Amino acid sequence: MKINEALDFLSQSYKIGRKLGLDNVQRLLDRLDNPEKKLKMIHVAGTNGKGSTSSIIYSVLREAGYKVGFYSSPHLVTYNERFRYDGRLISDEDLAAAITRVKQGCEELVAEGYPHPTEFELLTAAGLWFFAKEELDYLIMEVGLGGRLDATNVIRPLISIITPIARDHEDYLGHDLASIAGEKAGIIKEGIPVVSGFQEAEAMEVLENKAREVGTNFYRISRDDLKVIKSNLETNHFIYKGQDYKLPLLGLHQIDNAMLAIEALLLLKSQAQIDLTEAELVSGLLKAQWPGRLEKISDQPPFYIDGGHNSHGIRAVSKILDPEESDKRILLMGMRQDKDYREVLELLLPLFREVVFTLPLGDMVVPIEELVEIAAELGYKTLGHDDYKKALDIVYNLYKEGDQIFSMGSFYLIGEVKEEVLKRKKEEL
Repeated sequence: MKINEALDFLSQSYKIGRKLGLDNVQRLLDRLDNPEKKLKMIHVAGTNGKGSTSSIIYSVLREAGYKVGFYSSPHLVTYNERFRYDGRLISDEDLAAAITRVKQGCEELVAEGYPHPTEFELLTAAGLWFFAKEELDYLIMEVGLGGRLDATNVIRPLISIITPIARDHEDYLGHDLASIAGEKAGIIKEGIPVVSGFQEAEAMEVLENKAREVGTNFYRISRDDLKVIKSNLETNHFIYKGQDYKLPLLGLHQIDNAMLAIEALLLLKSQAQIDLTEAELVSGLLKAQWPGRLEKISDQPPFYIDGGHNSHGIRAVSKILDPEESDKRILLMGMRQDKDYREVLELLLPLFREVVFTLPLGDMVVPIEELVEIAAELGYKTLGHDDYKKALDIVYNLYKEGDQIFSMGSFYLIGEVKEEVLKRKKEEL
């Protein structure tokens, strides 16, 4: 298949395959000669910070001279972004070839009477097949949804990492923190060490109990050895366990993610799974990149995008935005119905002079009228337009010299906004 045909197949699969569980993806991998058994992997679950933590580990391992892959979701603009390796994205040709190979296995399953694999199962299998073919030294696998029944949970990694857990995807994972943590804890396996980020007590208890139940070592990070030198919209500079680090990923929460990545890497080093020097660790953090997380996409006007879409993620970002400077900020946002959007608005609206609502791509989006109504109840007058390009025009018309523009609320929105902003910048040249 060509890339367009491959993407059409994925789109159709999204509508057909919906069943959660590991049996079908395992059957699919069996037909691909079990690529998951040919890779050394690091498994990362959690609600917030999975991508950032994984990207730091990816950067450090590359700095240490390893050939490394990184499987993530969702993407901002193209599916290629989900498959990173050796400092680049998978090519259209390689992605099409991987999906073609997986489609063959899918057709065999369906012919034998098994359910059609989900889009995510197909992408996970395609990634494992491709990365195994590339003979990587290490592969970082980011969980898609939950953990226990997530398609990535067929792997047996070197280490499991769990980033902060919050309430999200409640229709699938449960309506309380303990239930959600139970799903995330599903990646914890016997004999495989677990490193956890900062958790609320209720979630931490679930994780520790699971590790104890399966018989594996559980590690927690601590801020006792942390000193933050600077954290703003330009840089993060901190000292951790006596070592000086600079991190281009922005926000205090990214320092927490960096500590989690550091501890996981040092644990792998202590177990002789990797060779790593302090200089490589420092340099790897300095080179870490992760699109869509307080990412500055334009200098003039200053324009930032962030994929935070739940109250925990928004709260982390808001810590870096001084409320006393709200009169210098404009927000473009849209949200999906499966998010706690009222709480998100309560957190964000006080931090901006102007707010413009629009619709992210896809289904189950919150109508602009509903967001405007909630904002009015909270005492704020807002604007909106269904077309994100026209909404962006409104934002630019509101801009005054010295302002900062942000787009938040949905990965699917900020991906489109990023592409449009960069397109307009290019047309200006």
